[in-house]
Amino acid sequence: MNFKILLLTCTLLLSTLHAIDIKENIKHQNILSQSEIYVDSAHTYNFDAILQNNQKLFEKNSKDFLHFGYTDKTLWIKFKLHNDTNKTTYKILEISNQMLDVITLYKQTNHGYKKIENGVSVEVEFKNMLHYFFTITLQSGESKEYYLELSSTSCALYLELNLLSQEEFYKKEVKHQLILALFFGALATLILYNLSIFLFTKERAYLYYTLYLLFTMINHISYTSFSRYVYSLAFQKTDIYLALFYISFMLIFATLFTKAYLNTKRYKKLDIGLKFFLLGFVLVMLVSSPSFYALDFIVLFGLMALLYILFTSFYLLYKGEKNSKYMVVGWSIATIGWISIGFYDAGYYSLIYTYPYFFEAAIFSEAILFSIALSAKLNKTKELEIAVQRNALLTQELHHRVKNNMQFIISIYRLKLSKYINSDMSESLKEVEGTIQAMSSIHEMLYTAKDEMQIDTKEYITTLIENLQGSYTALEVKVELHIDTELDMQDSIYLGIILNELVTNSFKYAFDEKSGTIEVALIKVKKRYRAIFKDNGKGFDINKESEGFGLELVKSLVEDELKGKISVNAKDGVKIVMEW
Repeated sequence: MNFKILLLTCTLLLSTLHAIDIKENIKHQNILSQSEIYVDSAHTYNFDAILQNNQKLFEKNSKDFLHFGYTDKTLWIKFKLHNDTNKTTYKILEISNQMLDVITLYKQTNHGYKKIENGVSVEVEFKNMLHYFFTITLQSGESKEYYLELSSTSCALYLELNLLSQEEFYKKEVKHQLILALFFGALATLILYNLSIFLFTKERAYLYYTLYLLFTMINHISYTSFSRYVYSLAFQKTDIYLALFYISFMLIFATLFTKAYLNTKRYKKLDIGLKFFLLGFVLVMLVSSPSFYALDFIVLFGLMALLYILFTSFYLLYKGEKNSKYMVVGWSIATIGWISIGFYDAGYYSLIYTYPYFFEAAIFSEAILFSIALSAKLNKTKELEIAVQRNALLTQELHHRVKNNMQFIISIYRLKLSKYINSDMSESLKEVEGTIQAMSSIHEMLYTAKDEMQIDTKEYITTLIENLQGSYTALEVKVELHIDTELDMQDSIYLGIILNELVTNSFKYAFDEKSGTIEVALIKVKKRYRAIFKDNGKGFDINKESEGFGLELVKSLVEDELKGKISVNAKDGVKIVMEW
């Protein structure tokens, strides 16, 4: 007699496994609790050894759901089916885990056992079903024994074992695929929406959130085996070992989004914590290999990162950060969703047991909330941009009015004093006009500038000197300018008044021959500004300075307003150095 047939006969005689009756009117049966199981921790037994030792290996199972977490153990399940109807029955044996690497069914026949393989890493024809299944056929009154061998290193080892009618299985599978398709379609829409916001605003927070959603979707496509619709069979074998990288990139971008959206640089200790998790994810990816695939570690580390992100959001809400309220709600929902799926894979209690699509609902809710929050921020940005533009127009109009009012003041005083002006008063009034003109030029340039807080310093000083030269046409004085840096508006105003005083006095008193040279230089030395005024005129006695020279005004502006220092050399011409 053939050894295998003899072995089969002995096995059947020794077997005490109670047969599971298949009833015609029962469409869905979970048969795990009526099965026997054996966990081969050391991969000691092949199928022949299992048959020889099944009485001492297998134990009665009473659970409807088995979970062993992330493990490299092999699970064996033994069950016996009996057709209690008066006709041939056709059933579907469904394994609930969609990510198991290898699933092997040993089906009893008249000549031994037939081996049928399935699973992510097994090349079998894809029959448009995401759940792995086997077809069970039993004649009326027939009983058969089955063995299932299951192992997986790319995902957690957990499953339900369901016996369904063909109609019920297809109905369940269509519903499952429809929900997933709607979920992935909605996520893809939100990804495109947030990407469009990024392209419009160029703000990194929008890009980081878009990439977070993208890797969330890619990871769940792999997790649910929806990848069989998307990827080639060759890539699917690689895809099952990319979950570690999908999760890492997903949480890297979630962390970067949190940093950018909440501007955590202002809180150094919190920011260091976020950087620690970023570094951790990068290091795990760098050291990962087929022999060191720490998926269980990255899941645990990822949950810790999410909890830290949530803590950061709550802390900044406590500190009064307005944007953090969205982060608190959004990350709370997301964290509960990720914890539920993590606990489900690890074999702990999870809401997914009660609500199978709880994770998808949580992630979609979080994505909607953050998209609304980012949209609200975009609207505020638009409002702020409009307000800034309006303020710029008002500021320009203000500068225009100030400039016109200064010109109006000069005209009014000329009219009022015209009856009393002599040559001395005319010269004094010209000096006052020059000072007003120096400030007026600033405002004239500001209301025509794009940046109302910055003007072209060289253009301003050039315009100022040209206006002064126009008042002293009888002189042939050459003015040389060396302007190598820029000043802010306030410093420009003070320097304009100073140069107005110095240049005016040189025109009036320095040149007996009616000709000469004036030099004006402005440079930046390290972080300080240095302005140099020189003329080659006759100079003056500092101790006997005339009142019209205005040197005291210049000193006051340099020392009191610019907070700088001034040095004066008036022999053989004038050289004045101002530094602030």
